[in-house]
Formats: sequence, structure tokens, C-alpha cells
Amino acid sequence: MATTRIECATEGCGGCMEVDGRNRRDADYRAKKLVERGWTCRACDNRAAVERAVVAGLPALEGSEKQVTWAATLRERILAILDVAVPEAVTYANGRSAYPDGGACGFRSSVLELALVVREIGEPAVRDALEAIRAETDARFWIDGRLEEPNEMISAVAKRRAVEERALSPEGKAEAAAAQDAMAEATLRSAEPVSETIAELAFREGRLTARYDERSEAFNATVKALGYLWDPAASAWVRRHNSLMMGTAVDRLAETAHELIAAGIVVALHDPEARAKAIDRSYEPEHRRWVSIVPNGTYEGKLRLTWGRDEDFYSAFRSLPGATYRDKLCLLPATARDEVLDFAEAHGFRITPGAKGRMDDVMAQREKGVIVDAKPRPKAEPVKAGARRSRPTSLSVPASVEVDGDLVDHD
Repeated sequence: MATTRIECATEGCGGCMEVDGRNRRDADYRAKKLVERGWTCRACDNRAAVERAVVAGLPALEGSEKQVTWAATLRERILAILDVAVPEAVTYANGRSAYPDGGACGFRSSVLELALVVREIGEPAVRDALEAIRAETDARFWIDGRLEEPNEMISAVAKRRAVEERALSPEGKAEAAAAQDAMAEATLRSAEPVSETIAELAFREGRLTARYDERSEAFNATVKALGYLWDPAASAWVRRHNSLMMGTAVDRLAETAHELIAAGIVVALHDPEARAKAIDRSYEPEHRRWVSIVPNGTYEGKLRLTWGRDEDFYSAFRSLPGATYRDKLCLLPATARDEVLDFAEAHGFRITPGAKGRMDDVMAQREKGVIVDAKPRPKAEPVKAGARRSRPTSLSVPASVEVDGDLVDHD
């Protein structure tokens, strides 16, 4: 491994680069070829790109000095690609071929992808997007889009242009004004909000959702206490609605809105009934203490205890017979019916119809059972302590001992 240093061909620049090679001869050869081609450093390339952009009549870029010089080089490369790819894509999308034998032979995959965009939004929209890209002055646009394929950049800019044109049209302005009026009507504020960011609450497809485009411990703590969980796919806090144990969805929306406003969060609630209940606090507060039944799965038929996140009945739950904690579930056997009923009455737990039915089944089984007057077998008499300590009678030792003749080995 060897390296050879070469200097930038621009007079007075002073920039240099280390050229690597397998050995000295290889490194010198590579360096010689780069010098012959007039190698210039990146700084000189960027400055040259800026000068060529001025000559080409492109608008000046905006950003820091380093961003502008880098973006000028990127813009030159991207526009060179688009200026070739767009006409080719239009040619293919219109059913023509640049080759005598026809077909897509010879077209790059990126051009074919761009041709699909042409067919989807039309040639005028694609050419308009290209001109919008050419007029882009933000250096960050070119830096962020340096890795995008032609079809991705054209499609994104075309969609942005469509949104802008829609917003500037009479219909778009009327729609924006209506949306603004609706949002103003739906917005509920506290006397001293902690932020002007608006939390939007909604109920759709059996789920309560709460969206807030700001990192806030007050918001997170409030929705967590109300039983919401973060859903990355929806980019929102969500809670599956269960009317049996949670009451109506309108009451839950109103309660969520009221609690968030109390925490200083500005809320947008488009449901007029829920909004009215949130304002005067006329909603039915959610009851969080429940005895329910596990309907299926490994623990089917077992009783389950649930309570609010800000409450703690775990110690009392563990004192019940057969209490177990499995897979984040507080479970009890249905045979603990009497103890569960006493527990529910003492701590204000409500019982779902399913759990009550399971308890009734247990009681019915008890009543149908045969009562047997069983008696335990008598216990064995204990051995007296004195008898255990007695010793056997001592035997007298004979004065002389002889071996019987029949037992003597005469061999």
C-alpha cells in the first residue's frame, strides 16, 4: 500500500489529495492520470458550479456559505439528470420509442418509473414540476434530495405544487376559511395554557385518539392516566372503546378534553355533544374498578380485576384465595366467588354481566353438589415418652464358650 499526494490544478488554490495504490508504482500512475485530467479539489468544484449557475441564469441559492457551495454542485448534477430523464419519460409514456425497433429497450429503470408518473399526473404537471425544481433557491432542498430518484423528486414537487395551487384557488380559499372557522368553534382553551399547540381528539372505528404535535410531559401524563396507549402506526395516543366498562364514547371524549384543559392543554373537539359536556362537566365520569371475565385464551373463565393507573389494590388483590398475576392480568378463580364479592363491595368494584354469570354458575354447582357426612379416620395412639426411653434387659455373659463340633472344619 502506497500513497502519492497531488495538488489542485487551480492556480493558487493549495488544495491536495492523497492517492492510494497497491504499491508505489501504482499510486504514482494513478496520481499522474488525475493530474493529466486536471484534477481540482471539492472547494474549487463547488465554486465553479456556482459560476456556471450564474452563467446559466439559475437563481442564487440561499443558506450558509458551505450549504450554498455544496448545493450548487448538487443542483448541477440533479438538473443534468432531470433534463435528460424527463423528455425520455415523456417519450415512453406517450407510446413512442427513441429506438427503431420500439419498446422500452434502452430506457433506464429510473426513466420507466418517471414515465409512470407522467401517465399518472400528465405531461404538463411533470414539466411544471421540473421548472419549479429549476427555480428552487433553498440549499436544503438540493441537499435533502440528493439521493432521490427522478420520479420521487418530480412526484413530490408536483404534489406540493398541486396543494399550493389548490390553496390559492377560490375553492381552496373557501375550504381553508371553513376549516379555520370549524377549528375555532371546536377549540377549547384553559385560562392559562402551557402552549398554543392544539391537541385533537376524535372517536373513529371504535377507538379514541388523541394527537398532539409537541413533546409534553403534561399531555403524556394526562392521557396515560386515562388509559391511552401510544400507537406508532397512527402517530397518536389511542384507546380501544368498551361501552360495557367505559360508558359512552361521547362521555370519554368529554372527560379526556376536560382533563387535558385542566392540565393547561388547548383542545380541539369537533363533536358538539362531547364539547358541551366537556365545558360544563356534565359527562358521566368513567368507573375504573371492575371485576370482569376472561372470555377466551389460556385464562378463559377466570375472573379479572382492573383499576385505574393512579390506584393501587394489588396487595388487597393478592390476599384473595387463588390470586395470580399472569401476562399483566390480575386473575382469580371463579371458585373464589364469595371472597371476590366481599372485595368488590368493600372497595367499590363493579361486576360485569359476564363475571356475574360465571359466579352464578359456581353457586349453582355448589347447590347441586352432594353433601357427604364424612368423618376423618381416627388418629393413631401416640407412643408414651417413657416407653421410648426404656432399654432392653441385659444378658449375662457366659464364663467359657465352645464351638459345636459339627461346625468345626477339620481340613
